[in-house]
Amino acid sequence: MIAVIEAAFCENTAKIAPANDTTPCWTADPRAAKLLASCAALPPVILEHRSRFGNAVDRWTAFAGYRVEALEAIRMEVGERLLRAYHQQGPDAYEPFRDWCEQPNASDAIAAALASSTEH
Repeated sequence: MIAVIEAAFCENTAKIAPANDTTPCWTADPRAAKLLASCAALPPVILEHRSRFGNAVDRWTAFAGYRVEALEAIRMEVGERLLRAYHQQGPDAYEPFRDWCEQPNASDAIAAALASSTEH
């Protein structure tokens, strides 16, 4: 069951994350794939967030919990590694970092996993 969810998730993630031969999406990490399969099987809670600046109020919802935090840590680990490579190697290593910046965050990845698990 988990293998089916992981396969469907990878297919669905390709739709929301840019395809690049040199920079795989952080969701391809085996740890992330297992966490996302777990989230697809038993979704984490969704919390409403609110931010206020002057008269403007922004509201959004996002998944919350230890699995979401672990996914975000994996995502940031990949991003930090790509940023370090960019700083060490110069402009030639910027494209992989830029691609990472355009990849889904943890909440978007969970939403994609849930969508792919309900499609089958």
